[in-house]
Amino acid sequence: MPTSEKTVIWAGTARRLTPTFAGEIRGLDLSRPLSDADFERVRALFLEHAVLVFRDQDLDDAALLAFTARFGPMDIHHLAEHLKKSQPEIRILSNDKKEGEYVGAHKSGMVWHTDQSFKERPMLATFLLGDDCPPEGGDTQFANMTAAYAALPGAMKERIDGLVAIHDRNFSYAERYPDRPPLTPEQLKEVPPVSHPLVRRHPETGQLGLFLALSDIRDIEGMDRAAALALVDELIDFATQDAFVYSHKWRDGDLVVWDNRCTMHRATPYNDHKYRRYMRRTQVRGDRPAAP
Repeated sequence: MPTSEKTVIWAGTARRLTPTFAGEIRGLDLSRPLSDADFERVRALFLEHAVLVFRDQDLDDAALLAFTARFGPMDIHHLAEHLKKSQPEIRILSNDKKEGEYVGAHKSGMVWHTDQSFKERPMLATFLLGDDCPPEGGDTQFANMTAAYAALPGAMKERIDGLVAIHDRNFSYAERYPDRPPLTPEQLKEVPPVSHPLVRRHPETGQLGLFLALSDIRDIEGMDRAAALALVDELIDFATQDAFVYSHKWRDGDLVVWDNRCTMHRATPYNDHKYRRYMRRTQVRGDRPAAP
């Protein structure tokens, strides 16, 4: 951690990173337990900004898990091959190899999605800690789904009102990840297709937002597949305009926490033959998405 950053004292607020969402917090050392008052302030900022960037963090596994657990019950990812053996709540994202196999998820999440949307109870929040980040490429982009929904033309809001999407983990898995083995019957059994509203109400703020995942929405009830996927593409194109997007350029020691109930995100490519990437991820289970 740079010496200059050590002298920063957290003022209980976050610096806004875009006009509508995402905030940066400096001067808060998450390797130490937060007081209840400090955590409640962080939780309020999480709801206000939807994406929080904590700079200059040096967290061991225990500290990362302790901070994650303050937000709710942790979820263990259904793909066990990239989980830490000693701490299965932590998933590794990395291009490191051991005995010829990647030790973490590699080139993952490069299409717009919401984490674990294919589960009955998708993730409330995701925590991603950059231990070793490439100096170029490998950004994470976030879309503000609340602002995007608010900006939709009235005719489109009427068109999608009440629509229900089918999220299916296996729908495009082989296409998105051709270098990975197919999902096993046991893995598929853990994540059967589920139905979620195309527009959801945030359970804490009450705001309405789009609920989309390019990689996992297979159908929309009452529509033929071609028309359904065209509608999803149209909505994602609208929601990922520059006005609704924050692009995070990673630095070592960044911890980024985002609210999956009102954001969508994707990773951008990086030169994995030139740069090492090693990150740790945890996640907190949410509620079943509720229609307006």
